[in-house]
Amino acid sequence: MALPTNKILLRSPYWVTKSETDLSYILVSLRVWIGELSAEPTDATIKLRSTALNGVASVDISELARDFVEVVFGSAGEDSNAVLVSSVCTSVYLDGTTTTYTKDYFLGLDGYGTFTDGANYSMTQRILMSTEVIRSYSATNNRIPVLAAEFTGYELQRDKGPLGFLPFHTVTGLSAGDNTADAIDYIDTSNSGAFADRVVVKFSSGADETIDVEYQECNKYGYTPAYFVNRFGAMQQVHFTGRFNISMQSKDTKYTRNILDGGSYNEFRHQQYVLSKNGKVSLEFNTGWIPEEENDTFLELIMSEQIWLQVESSKFGVGFVPKQSNTYTLPVHLTTKNLDVKSRINDKLINYTFKFEAANDWINSVR
Repeated sequence: MALPTNKILLRSPYWVTKSETDLSYILVSLRVWIGELSAEPTDATIKLRSTALNGVASVDISELARDFVEVVFGSAGEDSNAVLVSSVCTSVYLDGTTTTYTKDYFLGLDGYGTFTDGANYSMTQRILMSTEVIRSYSATNNRIPVLAAEFTGYELQRDKGPLGFLPFHTVTGLSAGDNTADAIDYIDTSNSGAFADRVVVKFSSGADETIDVEYQECNKYGYTPAYFVNRFGAMQQVHFTGRFNISMQSKDTKYTRNILDGGSYNEFRHQQYVLSKNGKVSLEFNTGWIPEEENDTFLELIMSEQIWLQVESSKFGVGFVPKQSNTYTLPVHLTTKNLDVKSRINDKLINYTFKFEAANDWINSVR
């Protein structure tokens, strides 16, 4: 069974509303689950009631469904998961009679609509990014999130100058899965060591859509990829290529202890003794010079609730950490709260600075 075509962005309200004469209240039976559509629970996950005012009653179902969705960063790449939601609404009238409406099915994603999108916003995007151009570091792979429902294939193309864009890798015959884990597909922009300048995405209906990839030249700072959950509930990738700073902050708990040793005063014992101590890594990255068209991407980054950084171990400094791997994938929180949006006309060159804090302790404290 195919996944529902109706979509809910769960960080914003989604109202089930009835407006009827002599309406007393509505009852909404909500079922929320992950997996296949056929695995719908027999019993309602939660039952909701809303009293009518002037014949109108509404229930927000998105905040309840969001408890079941989790966007994870997997070892094999990025996976954006979704939830399935079914809703049955029953209207109860002042005379005690009822009307039960047809069950509605939704696909819930961990995204949001903006205030200007209005109520019950349902996205029309099939490529789940706000930009049509990816700005990438030289010779690096990027992943493009695509809603799987109508996604049938894609072409990776190289710019051949006067010859135009020519495909070097083509995939066809894709079909949507029936599991929430397959709700979003990701397109790699490289194949067999070749990197695409353009990706043409094909769908079962409507026109093809294109994403251009612009590569920067190598620089002394290298690059640091950041992965974040964007406004559509998909994992998106950006590159920081400017100056970076990494620091460590420690925090401890102390108590005053007795320093007498066998009744004798011991001046070498710590009177203020550290009961526990831990620390967190803080990171500051600059975007490098970027085009104005990327402003939307960084606005979504600052509003994202889940972010990961892939930091090269060399950026931590010699001896700062054990060199157990070449890169560290760090779940982080964005501590930068303000973004002064820049433009070419006002600022000429555009660079943003973002500050992050590791989302876990430096010393393992998981018990």
